[in-house]
Amino acid sequence: MNFEHQIDNYQREYQSFSAKDCFDSLTPDQKKMVEKATTLLQFAKGETIIKQGYVASHILYIEKGLAKLDVTNDSKLSTLKLLSNDSFVGIMCSFSCKSLDFSAIALEDTTIRMINMDLFLSLIKENGEFALKLMRHMSSLTNHIMHRTSRLAGKNVEGSLAMILQEFSEIYASNSFSLPVTRIGLASLAGCSKESTIHTLAKFHNDGIILLKDKLISILKPESLELIIKNG
Repeated sequence: MNFEHQIDNYQREYQSFSAKDCFDSLTPDQKKMVEKATTLLQFAKGETIIKQGYVASHILYIEKGLAKLDVTNDSKLSTLKLLSNDSFVGIMCSFSCKSLDFSAIALEDTTIRMINMDLFLSLIKENGEFALKLMRHMSSLTNHIMHRTSRLAGKNVEGSLAMILQEFSEIYASNSFSLPVTRIGLASLAGCSKESTIHTLAKFHNDGIILLKDKLISILKPESLELIIKNG
């Protein structure tokens, strides 16, 4: 088999894996170890799950809920990713240094599983399938964050806000959902002012792209929202 053929096979077989896929590759005994050596914590909407600078002694995993992953640089706060059910919290940064370089805030009531770091590292060493899936999962996350950050940075207010609405639609698997954030929170996610956010939501509503009623949003024309994302 020549080298090019090997590469083609790898690319066809390559796929990204979710956090749940990683855990599914553990043996029954390893799953029992994780169950015994972890702690479940409950966070109410608006509570801080992690503060930037938190000592990286545990791997955090969202059992249920919704959170946002933030990073502060030069006193400016940026949201890197929205995290929903069955997601690691900041797994990409968890092995790079002793303290975590991000913060996480619960956008809904959220259940977090805290997994001891030493146990997690032993699973990586002992289970090759788990290690490989975790590596691909982290690679996929890094790729997603890079592209998301790049796209948002190049968008106007309409384009960035349309992106955030589309993300919420994907998270809730529905074109109708209740926003888990205030207008100020939505503005922060989109990287624009509260005034611009309110004005743009009203414009989307008046143009028939969305139906807006307080925090309830229905995306009536997802194709129009996609076009705004593309051109905005």
